[in-house]
Amino acid sequence: MASNKKKTAKKKTCSKKLNKKQLIALVTVIAVLIAGTFGIILASSTKNRTHDLYEFDKDKAYGIDVSSHNGKIEWKTVAKEVDFAFIRVGYRTYGDGILLKDKRAEYNLKNAEKAKIPFGVYVYSQAVNEKEAEEEAKLAIRQVKSYNIQLPIVIDFEYATKDGKQVGRLSDAKLSKKERMNVINAFCRTVKEAGYTPALYASSNIYKNQLSPKKLVDGTIIWVADYNKKMKYKGSFDIWQYSEKGSCKGVSSKYVDTNYWYK
Repeated sequence: MASNKKKTAKKKTCSKKLNKKQLIALVTVIAVLIAGTFGIILASSTKNRTHDLYEFDKDKAYGIDVSSHNGKIEWKTVAKEVDFAFIRVGYRTYGDGILLKDKRAEYNLKNAEKAKIPFGVYVYSQAVNEKEAEEEAKLAIRQVKSYNIQLPIVIDFEYATKDGKQVGRLSDAKLSKKERMNVINAFCRTVKEAGYTPALYASSNIYKNQLSPKKLVDGTIIWVADYNKKMKYKGSFDIWQYSEKGSCKGVSSKYVDTNYWYK
């Protein structure tokens, strides 16, 4: 009887060891499944984010920037004319400061992507503080999250004008150079933290006299408006908007902004 008891105890011990191995295997399988699921979620949440800009196969690429002011655009036709495009997705009114979506943004985004044109987006800013700049950036990010954006998200920093004079809330705020840079960098940081490339659009005069370009958030693309036969801005830049009275087949408006992007 004593011999039988010992054998029984040994069998129970082996059974416990086997259960432990099974438990470890089960935990391992669950961990792998959880990791895989997390990986899928992460990939899904970042698949439309641009970490590397589209690379043009030329030293100087030609492109346009458009908004609802340009009317209906036939993007298939435009695709034969340009290398890239920037699409306005929102703007802040210069009077009461209301932030609105561009009414043709969705149409333009959808059809530019369908026509396989590398594109970025911009927001016409009238932000007078960092909070408003962040709101503008978030509006742009929401607008592009469903699209394969390959170029930057841009803050369009310029003053509203009437009869040749600056008007509106941005002008009235009389921000210092430091305050202007804080507003612009708040936009750019928000864009960068969301996984996109930020950019700043402004006139050569604003860059030269009202901003400190060297203090921009790292990696910010510099886009300069300078309507001359040759660029007169002496600082570093990536994109040159050389005309506001250009033309492009497929764009129904009389004029369209035209640009060069330099490698």
